[in-house]
Amino acid sequence: MGKISSILALSLFPFFGLAAQESKGLDISLISETPSVAPGKTITVGLRIHHHSGFHTYWKNPGIVGMATAIKWKLPDGFTASEIRWPYPELTSMAGHPCHGYERGVILIVEITAPKKIPTKMVTFTAKTRWMCCAKDCYPGFKDFTLELPVSDKTILDPKTSQHFKRARNEMPSKAAPWETTMTSKADAKHIKLRLTPNKANAPAPDYLFSEDGQISSNKKQKFTKKNDGSFCLEVLRSEFSPKNKTSLPAVIKAGNSHFRISPTYLQL
Repeated sequence: MGKISSILALSLFPFFGLAAQESKGLDISLISETPSVAPGKTITVGLRIHHHSGFHTYWKNPGIVGMATAIKWKLPDGFTASEIRWPYPELTSMAGHPCHGYERGVILIVEITAPKKIPTKMVTFTAKTRWMCCAKDCYPGFKDFTLELPVSDKTILDPKTSQHFKRARNEMPSKAAPWETTMTSKADAKHIKLRLTPNKANAPAPDYLFSEDGQISSNKKQKFTKKNDGSFCLEVLRSEFSPKNKTSLPAVIKAGNSHFRISPTYLQL
């Protein structure tokens, strides 16, 4: 099995259920924005990841190599957890293969909602986590984290962690894109075609599109071409591993130092 095939195989291996092992290439912890939980209220927790120099972990769609960080929750009865809210990704590289991940420190945010009645004075949240941390080589990691919080009538921000969450929210891609986004190709077409038409003055030029669900692979070169009408067009070959029958293209677009979330609809078949 070749090196890239080995990495892809690791990305499919089910790490949940295995014993915890010492992490390599990062420091990782589970933190809460509030020191307590109140009935019927939603609190924010986060998986905080600090990468050692030269290491990276992966975004929700890693691209051609890697494995997205994952969390599996064990919560008290009546509590629910949201999906991970992902900060904007970076274009990084594993063994010369471009991929989508994080080299900077990040917090993967999750919102936990309490039931209207909590019968205990303390609650315990358990997060089974798994990740792939890579530099020259890749190191799969997995660990169980536990948060024990008291139950109170109301919640307040924890001054020890609130600034970390404020910064994490600022790294969420904006939904207010400075362009009107239009697909000019049909669903499942071999080539994906996208047009971005500025909807305000001085709209930045797009640099790169991060496909959220793998319709566009990280190893396909991208070039946004500016047209005479001021719009920007991208044409790129659809990934051979692309999911089928998608009606839209959910993605994050990097434009300079800004990041925007889009989900334009394909032309009808």
